[in-house]
Amino acid sequence: MAKLEMSDLARSIKGRIREAEEQLKDHKALSDELERLKRALARLEGGVRSRADGRRRRQQSVTQRPTAAAPKVASPARSTNVRARRGANKKKILAALKDGPKTASEIATETGIKASTISASLSKLAKAGEVVKADRGYALPE
Repeated sequence: MAKLEMSDLARSIKGRIREAEEQLKDHKALSDELERLKRALARLEGGVRSRADGRRRRQQSVTQRPTAAAPKVASPARSTNVRARRGANKKKILAALKDGPKTASEIATETGIKASTISASLSKLAKAGEVVKADRGYALPE
C-alpha cells in the first residue's frame, strides 16, 4: 500500500510541476507585455514632452530599443547637449551685449552657447524689440 501512495504522490507532484511551468510561461508572457507597454508609454510621454517644449522628436519604430550612445567630446568653450532652462540663453545673450555690439559668433565664444542658437535667439529678440541690429552684429536698444 505504501508503494501505491508514493506513486500517487509522485504523479501529483509531477502534475503540480507541469501546472507551475505553465503558469511561469504565462508570467513570462505578461512580463514581456509589461515591458512593451512601458516602452510605449515612454515614447508617448516623450512625444507629449516634445510638443510641450515646442520641438519635435524623431519617431522610433516599435522594434527599436534605445541604445547607449557613445559619449560626445565637447570643446571646453561649448556646452554639452543638456537643454538650457527657459530664459537662460536669453539672459546670457543680453548680458554679453551689455559691453557693446557683438556678432553671434562673438557671443557664442563668450557664453559657450552654439552660434546657431544665438543667431536664432537674436532674430527673435530683434523682432520683439529687445535688441537692435547694429553696423556689425546686434546691440541693446538705447
